[in-house]
Amino acid sequence: MINKSILFKTLKVNKVFFEKINKLKILVFGILSLLIFTALFSGQKTIPPIDRDEARFAQASRQMVLSNDFINIKFQDEIRAKKPIGIYWLQSLAAKVFGPENISSFRIPSLLSSFISIIFLILISRLIFSFEQSLLIALFFGSSFVFVGEAHLAKTDSALLSLICIQQFLLLKIILSKKKSFKIEYVYPSFLWLVFAFGVLVKGPVSIAILFSTIISFCFFQKSINLLKSIKPVLGILICSIIIIPWFLAIQEATNGLFLQKAFNEDFFNKLQSGQEGHGAWPGTHLLLLSITLWPIATFLPSLILFCKENKNNLVVRFLICWIVPFWIMIEITPTKLIHYPLPVLPAVTILTIGGLFQFKHNINKIKSSFIKNLVYFFSIFLGLGGILLGVIIFYISNNFEAQIGNHLFWSSILVLIITILIFTISLISIFSKIGIFVKYQNFISNIPIAIIALGALFHIINFKLIFPNLDYFYPSKSITKKIEKIKPDAIASAGYHEPSLVFMLNGNVLLSTPNEVAIFMAEGQNNVGLIEDNSLSEFLEFVDELSLKIVQKETVKGFNIAKGKHIKIHIFTNQTFDQLN
Repeated sequence: MINKSILFKTLKVNKVFFEKINKLKILVFGILSLLIFTALFSGQKTIPPIDRDEARFAQASRQMVLSNDFINIKFQDEIRAKKPIGIYWLQSLAAKVFGPENISSFRIPSLLSSFISIIFLILISRLIFSFEQSLLIALFFGSSFVFVGEAHLAKTDSALLSLICIQQFLLLKIILSKKKSFKIEYVYPSFLWLVFAFGVLVKGPVSIAILFSTIISFCFFQKSINLLKSIKPVLGILICSIIIIPWFLAIQEATNGLFLQKAFNEDFFNKLQSGQEGHGAWPGTHLLLLSITLWPIATFLPSLILFCKENKNNLVVRFLICWIVPFWIMIEITPTKLIHYPLPVLPAVTILTIGGLFQFKHNINKIKSSFIKNLVYFFSIFLGLGGILLGVIIFYISNNFEAQIGNHLFWSSILVLIITILIFTISLISIFSKIGIFVKYQNFISNIPIAIIALGALFHIINFKLIFPNLDYFYPSKSITKKIEKIKPDAIASAGYHEPSLVFMLNGNVLLSTPNEVAIFMAEGQNNVGLIEDNSLSEFLEFVDELSLKIVQKETVKGFNIAKGKHIKIHIFTNQTFDQLN
């Protein structure tokens, strides 16, 4: 078991700090929580839909609401078999209540799920740490880059994370139970399988991978299968069958068996065999990206290893390791790599990392090898640099991608860069203070965790409130829509630029075509508009000449296609009117 006297001894300064301001304790955590909540709410309405996944999910959910068909998942007329029905139901419900027009309605499930994840992270942490420490852990996680980012996207990942946090909390409660009771034997397992089943409906195999890899590895370490008996597998099969099977049968019938075929062949197996949509990378990529993914916690990641080594026999620590390691191996050997893939295990990583920070002085002083100590300090510095890299990237983007609002993005991006440098600096001060450096400044050092959380939240508020909504160059679909609204066409067709954000911004009223089809389309309607990407322009104009069409280039939109990672130019064409001929 973890020696709690050691934990509190290493936290002596923090504990004294909170005792001295006992009356202000609620205020301190209240302000930090308010900053995190502000960061999560910022930009929900003002940031346009992001290509490609978010726009696809939102448009498919919108079509459900408009068609009242809550079984089929379609993007325009195409069957969308990327994910099961769960997230579409959640987004459709939000759109029913708040309206299907704005992307913010479809982001509400992700936003609410982020709050649920924080609550259950506190509950999990509370099984091993004090309440104040558990709050710090949850707030640290709430300030992390990938967590805040996913809370702003109408996708599956934030919703899935909340379900996994609930699922893992219930599983851990079953593991730690010493006395048998109706609640332990039936209530917890029932809710465990209920949450697991909803997780499968949200993102299919990920919930399966997390739950069963945790259980199998934990049983292996304990050299016992008691946990398998405790979770009541027969009850689980019954609950999962009742929740999962009806929709899968309905969708298979509605699509004549195409849904599962497309889901496995075009999504699941593609990710296993090669880097899907150009997102391939070498094993170890996720580990390296932790410096950004889990920023501003990343500097403290080496303390995780020391903490696990010191407390390897503790059941909670062992459980958290079993939660992390098997799934991490899976995503590292899978060819497709995306920055959010480790998200389902990052709560466990955060608990062990901040636990390691609490216990760092004790653990580092037990290491006799100066080489190992220096290695810990080196990786603390190396992983901390990810935050500065993040600040530099945001500064570069803000000042080199033609934001159309003047110069205040410059100062916002400067502030963001300064925050990343400050967090890097004070994080290292916190680490090196454990070996006797900065002894005179212990009162300041004791408050560094609070300062990091506050600065991290401020970083996100500035980005999501001021910077990201105003990077119009990154949102060509938004610019196109504004120009289209002035023209007021009868119908729209696009060649070369087929991004889902365009479909969503134009409420699905756009035909994604080839250059020759757009030329024919314009010939069929005097008030039709054609959108032509620069690479398709010459082919389009050839067909226009063959059809003897008289067209006018009304506008040109320049931008950056995030999905393809390249600069683009979109030409907006209308038919020549009688007034324009004269």
